[in-house]
Amino acid sequence: MGIRFKLSLITFLLVTIVIVVSSVIVMGIMDTFLLGELVKRGLSLSRGAANAAGYSILAHDRLSVDNLVAKIKERQVDIIHVAVVGRNGMVTAHSELVKSGTRYAPQAGVVLYSDADGSLVSRVKRDGRVSYEFATPIKFAGNGIGHFYLGIDAAALTRAQLDARRKVALASAVILFLAVVGAFFIARFFTTPIKQLTEGVSRLKSGSYHGAIRVNQRDELGELTSNFNDMAQVILCQQEKLEEYARGLEESYMATVKILATSIDARDDYTLQHSARVAALSLMLGEEMGLGMEELRDLEVAALVHDLGKIRIPDHILKKAGPLDECEFQLVKQHSRDGADILSHSRALHRFIPAVLYHHEWYNGQGYPEGLSGEHIPLFASIISIADAYDAMTTSRPYRKGLPAETAIREISRHRGSQFDPLLADLFVASLGRWDNALPHLVLEVPV
Repeated sequence: MGIRFKLSLITFLLVTIVIVVSSVIVMGIMDTFLLGELVKRGLSLSRGAANAAGYSILAHDRLSVDNLVAKIKERQVDIIHVAVVGRNGMVTAHSELVKSGTRYAPQAGVVLYSDADGSLVSRVKRDGRVSYEFATPIKFAGNGIGHFYLGIDAAALTRAQLDARRKVALASAVILFLAVVGAFFIARFFTTPIKQLTEGVSRLKSGSYHGAIRVNQRDELGELTSNFNDMAQVILCQQEKLEEYARGLEESYMATVKILATSIDARDDYTLQHSARVAALSLMLGEEMGLGMEELRDLEVAALVHDLGKIRIPDHILKKAGPLDECEFQLVKQHSRDGADILSHSRALHRFIPAVLYHHEWYNGQGYPEGLSGEHIPLFASIISIADAYDAMTTSRPYRKGLPAETAIREISRHRGSQFDPLLADLFVASLGRWDNALPHLVLEVPV
C-alpha cells in the first residue's frame, strides 16, 4: 500500500468517525427538538381548548363542548382522543361519543412535563397504543371546574424522528463522499512531492539521475526536496571525483602491467614482444568466441603477464642456446607458480592468477603444475595455452628457426584433444584464416 492510499484511508476513517459521532449527536438533538415541538403544540391546543370549554360548562352548553371536542379531533389527524371531564370525574364530552357520561380513567405513565398551572404531559399506553397525554385543568375565577384531556399518537413523533434521521444520514453520506474525494486529492497534493523524492532516490541509486527535482511547495516537503537536490549534487560531484580517481588508479594499474610485460620480454632478445603477441592472439580467439569487453580486457592482461614468473629464472638458463637438462627444465616449469606468487601480492591482480598458474596445463591432464584436465582448466588459461604455443613455434630461437604458420597450425590441430581444448583449437585455427594475419590491436599498447 502506497502512502497516498494510507493517507486517504486514515483521513477516511477520521472523517467517518467525526461524521458518525456528529450524526448521532444531531439525531439526538433533533429527537429532543421534535419532542419539544410536540409538547408545545399539545399544551397550546389543550390550554386554548380548556379555556373555551370552561365557558361552555358554566353556561351548561353541552352542545358547544361536544362541537369543540369534535373540531379538535377532526382537524388534527395525529390526535387519538379528546375528552372534557367534569369536577366529579365524569366525562362531559369525548371524541368517542360512547364514552360520554362515563368515568374517565387517567392512565399512569412517564411524566415528561409539568407546569405550575397544573398542566401535565405524560407518555402513556392506552388501548394498546402509545401516546402523549396532555392533562390541563379547566378553571374559572381561580376555581377548578374540570380537566381537558388530549392524546397525541406517539407514532407521529416516531415518523417525524425517522424522517429527520434519514435526512441527517443522507446529508452525512454526501459529506462523507465529498470528504473521501477531497481526502484523495489532498493526499495527492502531499504524496506527489514524496513520490518525486522516491523516484529521485531510485534514479540517483541507479546512476540515471539528471537535473534537480522541481520545488512546488514552500513548506517542510518543499524544504526536504530542496535539501535532496543539494545532497544529490554533492553525491554527483563526489561520484565524479571518485570516477576520476578510479580512472587514475586504472591507468596506474595498466602502466604497471605494461612495465611488467615489457620487463619480462626484454630479458631475452629472441622472445621480445612475445607477451604482446600472445595477448593479441588471445584477443583474436576471445573475440571469435564472443567474449564481452570486460572479459577481453581481463584476457589481454592475463596474457601479458602469463610469463611473469620467468623474472625469477636465471639469465644463463633463460638465454641458453641449447636444450635444457632435466634440472633446468624443472626450474623453468616453476615459472607458472612463481608468476602466481608474484600476482598474489596485489589484490587487484588476484583474478589473473588462475590463467597464469594453469596456462601450461594439458587438456588430457598431462600438463603442469597440477595436472588439471578438460573443463577443470580455466578458460583464459586454455586460450593463452594455444596462443603461447603458436607464438613459440613461429618465433625463431638461437637453437632453431621459427616454424612456418602452416606447420604450427598443423601441430595445434594434431594436438587437439590432448594438449589443447579441441573446440578452442578448432576455433583458433579457423579464426587465423579469417583474420588473415591482421591481429587485433592491443588495448594496453605495450611498448617495444
